[in-house]
Amino acid sequence: MLKRRSGLIAEERRLKILESLNTRRTLTVKELAQTFGVSEDTIRQDLKLLEQQGLLRRIYGGASRVKTSSVEIPLSLREVTNREIKEAIGKEAAKIIEDGDSVIFDASTTALQVARNMDPDKKVTILTSSLDICISLASNPNFNIIATGGTLHPPSFSFVGPQAEEAARNYYADKIFLGARAILVNEGYLADVFELEANLKKVMVNSACEVILVAESRKFQEVAFFKICELRKVTRIFTDEYLDSTLAKKLEDMGIQVVKVTLGDFSSAAR
Repeated sequence: MLKRRSGLIAEERRLKILESLNTRRTLTVKELAQTFGVSEDTIRQDLKLLEQQGLLRRIYGGASRVKTSSVEIPLSLREVTNREIKEAIGKEAAKIIEDGDSVIFDASTTALQVARNMDPDKKVTILTSSLDICISLASNPNFNIIATGGTLHPPSFSFVGPQAEEAARNYYADKIFLGARAILVNEGYLADVFELEANLKKVMVNSACEVILVAESRKFQEVAFFKICELRKVTRIFTDEYLDSTLAKKLEDMGIQVVKVTLGDFSSAAR
């Protein structure tokens, strides 16, 4: 049974529809309209937009899910997914960036939160494929920002392709903050759903001394097709408090430091 949610913005509502389809094979327009307190016409428009993005399939009277391992969710939806958790992870991970560091950021929404939470008084050299990160940090004179350039990929608001990869090869940074669509601990690798994004991340990983994974615990339950790198290349993981303790132990046994961020601590600090 879906829980009733009201007062959501359109992007959040569409994301909740996709999340519901992760647990239910099909949903009806009528029940979605009742759940979100909007008209059936509004829900039909939501489903039409999500189908155009390849995120679901419309059927008579409702919608059915598609395989999420092959679907790239647009940035506008990813940014509102568990935003508080991503902000908490980003704030904690940003603390390890030191004055004078050189840092690579990929185009993940959690890496974006790390970038936004850096100490503005520290002098940091930044290489990124994320247009959002470039825009967010552009006004700070302490940040020397280098964009990879390349082909703009609208769903992730990022640069990809051979030009971006060649740019990443020309540098060697102290740290990289990396996100992933799927973290497969038993199989021992990270993966993504978009091939060009995965290829760029692979190059970025090889262009940094320390690889830091920033990801919500739910990413440990997902799968994706394109490999980024072996998990053994990761030195630290910043995630949330909901990560399964058995998985955390396996990661620590691999020599990876696991930092679980509690939302309570984040909320207190915010106040």
